[in-house]
Amino acid sequence: MKKVISLIFSGMLIAHIPQAQPAAPNEIQILGKPRIRHYDRGDFHGDTQFWTACEDSLGVLYFGNNDGTLIFDGTRWQNITFPNNSSTRSLHFAQNGTVYMGGFGQFGAVGKDAFGNYQFESLLDLLRQEDQNIENVWDICEYQGSVIFRTYNKLLALKNNQIRVIPTEHAYYSNVVNDQLLIADADGLKVLELSSINFSTLVTQEELDGSEISSILHGRNDHEMLITTKKGTLFSLSGHKLTHMFSLVGGQSEYQLITGIKSKNEIYYFGTLNDQIISLDKNLNLLESGKDYWALQDNTVLKLFETRKGNVWALLNNGLDLLNTSSASTILFEEASVFDVEINRNTLYMATNQGVFKSTVSENRKPLNMTHLLEGQAWSLQTFEGKVLCGHDRGLFEISETGITRIGNITGVWKIIKIAQQQNKYLVCTYDGLILMEYSDSEGFVLNQKIAGFNESGRDILQAEGEGVFWVCHGYKGIYRLKLDKSFTRVLALEHFREKGLPSPFNINVFKWQGKTVFTTNHGIFQFNESTDLFEAFAPLNQAFGQEKNVRKIIEAGNKTWFVLDDMLGYFEGDGSGGLQLDPFLELKGSFNRGLECIYPMHQSVLIGTTEGLFAYDLNALKQTENQTVLTKVTFRVGAEIKEAILNAAEPISLPNNVSDITFEYAVPGMSDPETVQFRYRLSQAWSEWDAQPVKQYEQLNPGKYTFEVGSRSLLGETGTIAKYAFRIMPVWYKTNWAYLAYACMGGLVLLSLRKLVKAKISREKTLTQQEEQEKRNLLELELERIKLASEKEKIELEKQMLEQDVVDKSKELTNYTMLLAKKRELITNIKEALKDLKESARTEANRMSIREIVRSINMHLNDEEYLKVFETNFERVHKDFFDELKANFPDLSPKELRLCALVRMNLTNKDIAPILNISIRGVETARYRLRKRLSIDHDENMASFLDKLADANQEG
Repeated sequence: MKKVISLIFSGMLIAHIPQAQPAAPNEIQILGKPRIRHYDRGDFHGDTQFWTACEDSLGVLYFGNNDGTLIFDGTRWQNITFPNNSSTRSLHFAQNGTVYMGGFGQFGAVGKDAFGNYQFESLLDLLRQEDQNIENVWDICEYQGSVIFRTYNKLLALKNNQIRVIPTEHAYYSNVVNDQLLIADADGLKVLELSSINFSTLVTQEELDGSEISSILHGRNDHEMLITTKKGTLFSLSGHKLTHMFSLVGGQSEYQLITGIKSKNEIYYFGTLNDQIISLDKNLNLLESGKDYWALQDNTVLKLFETRKGNVWALLNNGLDLLNTSSASTILFEEASVFDVEINRNTLYMATNQGVFKSTVSENRKPLNMTHLLEGQAWSLQTFEGKVLCGHDRGLFEISETGITRIGNITGVWKIIKIAQQQNKYLVCTYDGLILMEYSDSEGFVLNQKIAGFNESGRDILQAEGEGVFWVCHGYKGIYRLKLDKSFTRVLALEHFREKGLPSPFNINVFKWQGKTVFTTNHGIFQFNESTDLFEAFAPLNQAFGQEKNVRKIIEAGNKTWFVLDDMLGYFEGDGSGGLQLDPFLELKGSFNRGLECIYPMHQSVLIGTTEGLFAYDLNALKQTENQTVLTKVTFRVGAEIKEAILNAAEPISLPNNVSDITFEYAVPGMSDPETVQFRYRLSQAWSEWDAQPVKQYEQLNPGKYTFEVGSRSLLGETGTIAKYAFRIMPVWYKTNWAYLAYACMGGLVLLSLRKLVKAKISREKTLTQQEEQEKRNLLELELERIKLASEKEKIELEKQMLEQDVVDKSKELTNYTMLLAKKRELITNIKEALKDLKESARTEANRMSIREIVRSINMHLNDEEYLKVFETNFERVHKDFFDELKANFPDLSPKELRLCALVRMNLTNKDIAPILNISIRGVETARYRLRKRLSIDHDENMASFLDKLADANQEG
């Protein structure tokens, strides 16, 4: 194999091949311009002038501009500012994982709270009061464990949360190169020994032609540094030896060259004032410069920054541009739809809808410089007999270094195929049949007659195993098998297969794979069985692709099989058991010319023609890199209030049961091309389809435990990890575990109660049955008892009537007795009064004494209460419990008042009562009046009636 030397430039590899030893086409490594993504104010919503940039461990990018620091996680832009709203002039991601930022009068760190919000934390208070008056912090670098903040007149060395102030004079540049802390000031370039704060001069300002340094970079070896000045001069510094190399820019302006970096693939990039970017290879050979190549959105490049992936950001005076130099995909041509590619003698030819283009690819450090050779629709480009033939809408053309020659006078040529086992004979496939073509050294390519007997399109044709047998697939009519005569002038036999085991006659193509003829359809891949005269499923490829996929193209190239599957390009190695490689080519999905897909495999790359142009993929760069997918914010709504959730909680967070609009925002910061990132997600269910939206909202979720998962990928083949977020929505109180436990306990109790009730019911039923039987047995006895009770009731009623009559009789007797008693006492009283009168008329003292004795005896008899006790006893016997009821209701009544109540109860008049109680009628009235008060009897109510009611109430009770 011939030796190939590849030159790397601006993300491209171009073959450097000596003309004396032309390389075979598959040995040439062709890669084009990197993709450039433009970001303007509409994207980042901030000031358009950018000064500095850095990248953290996740791949989140920080850009300093006049509005502060813009933070880009690959999906969203956020902004944080200094307390004094200063512009951000310097940024640095330190080894401790902290991003530091500096501006006018302020410097500090970028922090992040538990909810994912960025914030600035000032370090100004670490300085003494007299040192806090600082101007702009122009640079931040890290050296020997210290973070160095450079201002114009001092260095601030931060270590262990303490700051050491190092005075300087007019320090305008600082950097750490080759493990040296370099400071440039008005005297020149110096090395600072941080431990002793000792400055030693490396290069004087006079040695640098009096111009300020714009960049100091790692050189071509470990001992060399490259120094550029603002005038554009490049110097080499090895030890203390300074060598003037050359000028990178023309003109005499002092500010031609502004910034420079050395990339991971050893390309030097320099940003200029008005000519965009200049690039040099590792040997300092000029690669590319100027706006014609880079096509940035602004000519002034204020800063260049390389990410860990190897992409370069251009910080412009007006916007940001991302140079995707690490991508395996580069652009060769964008001006037409590409149908075929051919490389012959280090010249690349393209067949497009606008004609044929060519460009030299050997010994060329420039991107492809396309020359338009032939206009009109070109379909194919093929090399036969060392010559390039073009199938064209207008006919067949031969393309050589001297010009373009039309072959024959035909039109509508798809392509040419060589006839196997026939020297110098070819079939020209046209819109309406096949034409024999022969080649000779003397006459070149000559068209013979059209092959008779077949007038269909020959776009998709393949020679079969038999001599003179060809398969021709028509996009709509199915498959034809042709048998040509030995002179290839006519068709001897023609078979037309519309189905014969095929799913349909549409979209069938024919290819060779591992020596076998296979047919691709909308539903699997088939092979023709000669013995059964049927098409049968071809298991080896169906196992690789599946039988529900539409495979439109199959190309074998070494150990790889390239294919177009459902509008997606991919390849597999070997028999396909290792899986299909589709992800690196996702960006091309749907951009192919259907039925005329252009795939041109090479040794280390593959060229792919699409409706959008020609692209090159570096196969060595098709490595599956995995980036970290992160959740940037989780919010939810409770009522009318929107709240933020903690992102990195140790335990799943709990959300109230009335939560709604749970929103997840996510990103994958490390992707090479943020514009092609896609996401898929799931919430304890199947994965969603891939989507470019970096947010997912769930309006309502039922109470329970959930885990939200989101993955990512880019259309350039990069993948992202799965980010997870666990949370739970609390149930209402009556659906909590404690409530369910209570329900279970209550349910158990209910079951036990039901069991007892069932048992009790069974027992009751049994008892009722026994009772019914007993009732039946006792029914007669009960009836007899009823008769007996009825007899006894009649007897009792009779006795009751007798008792009631007895009470009436006794009551009459008592009344009569009482009346007699009253008469008797009245008589005795009258006798007493008469004796009193007689005493007055007695003449002797003895008579008067005798009368007095008689009166005294009468008084003693009247005051004797024995007869009253007898009266009360008889009264209680007649009116049972009357006194008990009276005493219960009126416990304060005296014995005399009780007697009066009994006499009134018997309806005796005052006149009748007076002698019984041995008082006057007036005294009875007074006693009755007092008794009324004691009994609380109304003035209009009869006392005897009141006492009757009281007696009746006692009897009812």
